[in-house]
Amino acid sequence: VVQLRPQVIDINLRKGDTVKFNVSFRKVKDYPVDLYYVMDLSNSMKDDLAELQKLGESLATQIRQNVTSDINMGFGTFVDKVMMPFTSTVPDQLINPCAKSKEACAPPFGFRHQQSISGDLTAFKQSVQNTNISGNIDSPEGGFDALMQIAVCGGQIGWRGDASHLVVFTTDASFHTALDGKLAAILDANDMKCHLKRALVYDKSKELDYPSIGQLRAAFVANKIQPIFAVTKEVRSLYDGLKELIPNSFVDELASDSNNIISIIKTAYNKLQMSLDDDNKPEGVGISYRTLCPNATTWSDNSLSCNQIQLGSEVTYEFTVTATACPTTSASNTMLFTSSSLQESVTFRFNFLCNCNCSSMVEQKSIDCSSNGSMVCGACLCDQGHEGSRCQCTQNTIGLSLSAQCKRSDSADICERNGECLCGICDCHENFHGKYCQCSNTGCPVTDGNVCGKGGTCENCYNQPKCNCTAKINNIPYTLDNVGSCTCHESNCIDPSNPNATVCSSHGNCSCSICECDPKYDGKYCQDCNSPLCKTVTAECSSHEACAICVNSAVQNREVIPIPYLLAQIHAYAYYNDKKICPLMYKRPSKKLEHIIRMQTTNCPKPIDPVIIVLPIVAGIVVLGMIALIAWKVYQTWRDKREWQVFENEMKKSKWTKGQNPIFEEASTRFENPTFHGT
Repeated sequence: VVQLRPQVIDINLRKGDTVKFNVSFRKVKDYPVDLYYVMDLSNSMKDDLAELQKLGESLATQIRQNVTSDINMGFGTFVDKVMMPFTSTVPDQLINPCAKSKEACAPPFGFRHQQSISGDLTAFKQSVQNTNISGNIDSPEGGFDALMQIAVCGGQIGWRGDASHLVVFTTDASFHTALDGKLAAILDANDMKCHLKRALVYDKSKELDYPSIGQLRAAFVANKIQPIFAVTKEVRSLYDGLKELIPNSFVDELASDSNNIISIIKTAYNKLQMSLDDDNKPEGVGISYRTLCPNATTWSDNSLSCNQIQLGSEVTYEFTVTATACPTTSASNTMLFTSSSLQESVTFRFNFLCNCNCSSMVEQKSIDCSSNGSMVCGACLCDQGHEGSRCQCTQNTIGLSLSAQCKRSDSADICERNGECLCGICDCHENFHGKYCQCSNTGCPVTDGNVCGKGGTCENCYNQPKCNCTAKINNIPYTLDNVGSCTCHESNCIDPSNPNATVCSSHGNCSCSICECDPKYDGKYCQDCNSPLCKTVTAECSSHEACAICVNSAVQNREVIPIPYLLAQIHAYAYYNDKKICPLMYKRPSKKLEHIIRMQTTNCPKPIDPVIIVLPIVAGIVVLGMIALIAWKVYQTWRDKREWQVFENEMKKSKWTKGQNPIFEEASTRFENPTFHGT
């Protein structure tokens, strides 16, 4: 059954090349799965064992229904090394470690392989039923010893070669790891070899130390085993850290009685974590990747993991490979793309095209060489009398070579290195021109973001930039300014009728023959003042006051002409007051007294309402009075309080003496008879 496609990818690379390709994974129905269930048999797992015994054969049945029908199962158990300080070595405790709690338990042991992986579900059920709880002293358990033997003892465990390998590890305690064995004087490191002897019990438990996390990682990867850590809430965080160190491992929280074990197995089976064998990545190769998971709309960069992969769904992996250099060694040029939960893998085979043995492959009279030469190693070798990259040019009869015709002198570069010589003629690159491509249109002064301003072109030949001013306004050409850029002439901004006129009448700026006037000034040359403060305008308009008032009375109902429409014609303004003392603005459109147009309707100011003045004043007086009263009251209260405190302090300091008159005697005196004893 093939789930990864393609199985082999050949990648041909030259230095600097980038190649993209995809790998797809499609989950097929009833893919074979080998599941080994290994359980902690310390006394605290008693209820979990009872739940597993209750499930029995139905556990496999539910896995077949929810995961895959091609399921083989095995079973094993572990406690810890039967040595102090891990397990009590008191003789009675070695027989029954639960004697103190008045319970019957099986003798302690390291790891016991109880049922090999097979499709015999009845045997699996019977093996679980025959299991009794055991016990030890310390909290960490010897589960790592069990996991190492499960990984490396493939023959005894019964792993199939074409199936996914899952190990379900259930516990409620932490784990012993490498160097913990020194507590029991075990000095030899774990050798990562199979030691299941004598009824399939780990017989090197007392001789070899616990395996390290790195050793477990290597064993799982080498044997393609996916561990599933089903642990209780109390130790979940510890095993979450373990998940980060062991590829494709899965951690989930085990219920107090293990009744959610089916859900944990299903979730882990539907998770896929691929890996790329970076250790064998060829020299000079850069690889990036991303993943498109089922039902996802976006790619996940630098990720090879997907969750909830259902039957028939497809995962797409995109790889981008770039050759940064040719390899200098003869190391392996293959990489594997695989997963510890799959027996399949994709092989990437890299072929570097760094050497070209093409000199022996010559194509005579090649069409690519215009039939005037031979194609050798991708280049044209021209016949005598022909030149050019494709032998398309004929040498002249004068004796000059075609390349010499593209140079201004013998010592100069061909086309000044700014073009290509095609049959004795320079074909210039962009921004260059001239017979020898010696001129460019860059390097000239820049004004307002434009080379040579807006009115010229740049001519930079042999690094001597110069602006050619070609634009005109009103037939007046642009001229060079002080920085060598083209600017428009200012003569159009001077009033020709006034011999003493200045540029824009000194009331504006000349912008390409157009005056931009200062505020209060108008006209083509900014010669007209539009403010009544200007004496010349006031004097001129005062002579037409009667006419303006007449116009005002005659055009009461005339539609007002918008001012912006007439601005170009305005020459003079004046303000007058009618009988109501209302300001009126009029315009005389030309210097000839032909007509006067009122520019706006009367704008008489309304009389001020006395309430608007009186009301704020009264309100202010009232508010200030209230503020003064409040301030006075606060001050009086503060002063009374201070005086009362002074009085109380004086009372506390006073001391009254108690006197008695020395000549005063009581009216009665009592004497007692010393001989009287009473009756």
